[in-house]
Amino acid sequence: LMMDFEKMPFPLSLILSRRSISNYQLLFRHLFFAKHVERRLFGTWLDHQMIKEFQVLRKALGPTYMLRQRMLHFMQNLVYYMLFEVIEPCWLRMEEKILQKSDENTDDFTLLSREEGNRTVDDILRTHKDFMRRILKECLLTNRDLIRTLTKLMTTCLLFSDQMKLFMKTTKIAEEQNTIAMLERQRRHHRDGLSKKKIRQIHNSSIAERKLRKQKQIDRLQHELNTESYKRMISRFEQVFNSNLSEFMTQLMSDHDGRYHTHLSNLCIRLDFNGFVTKSMNSEN
Repeated sequence: LMMDFEKMPFPLSLILSRRSISNYQLLFRHLFFAKHVERRLFGTWLDHQMIKEFQVLRKALGPTYMLRQRMLHFMQNLVYYMLFEVIEPCWLRMEEKILQKSDENTDDFTLLSREEGNRTVDDILRTHKDFMRRILKECLLTNRDLIRTLTKLMTTCLLFSDQMKLFMKTTKIAEEQNTIAMLERQRRHHRDGLSKKKIRQIHNSSIAERKLRKQKQIDRLQHELNTESYKRMISRFEQVFNSNLSEFMTQLMSDHDGRYHTHLSNLCIRLDFNGFVTKSMNSEN
């Protein structure tokens, strides 16, 4: 999936050159992948809500829940940072600079500057170029080391979501929950006209069935959670995620006082608001 323009009409072609469109495509793919990973992790969170009622398994599922939440926190804050702390304010600044009505009686736009008065097409090109340069830089796309580590982090999150989807498919929890919901709707529909005694019998029977079904689900989940392959899988994902996150944060902190200035500081604070990642990095060292 790619954003593209086959033919840009004049005079927009002066501003949106092939180079500019390529930059927009690069940014679009970056944002699309980040948003895709975030949505997949959110889907994993929804799947986990189905099994949270099994209190007896909370301890066994604790490491899985914690890892998923850390991944989701990372992706949500990364996406928020790029959309609302980089792209939106940069766009508004560019729009304020170049889009102002020159005359209420015309539809033409004159480019005004507080210092210079009327501006030229070259001024628009320069303003748009500054806009593109800034958002690419602040979305980390101009730093090879950062984007390489970030891609590894997002790929790890995506693979984790795939494994959790496979886990839910193996235990058949989601499939059974959908079947139960459908049967409950049918039962409610057929209760009309029944006596209170009959309704009470149906209700008691439903409770007994639910308890039996819940125990069977717990047994299946317990069996999967106790396998060595599942334990190794969670441990490996946690190890890889922690390693990549530590590398990413180290690169952010080493650069935020240099050429990238304050925006990397903002991202560092957003990703490590309580100092947990920093403490983990220090304990590993």
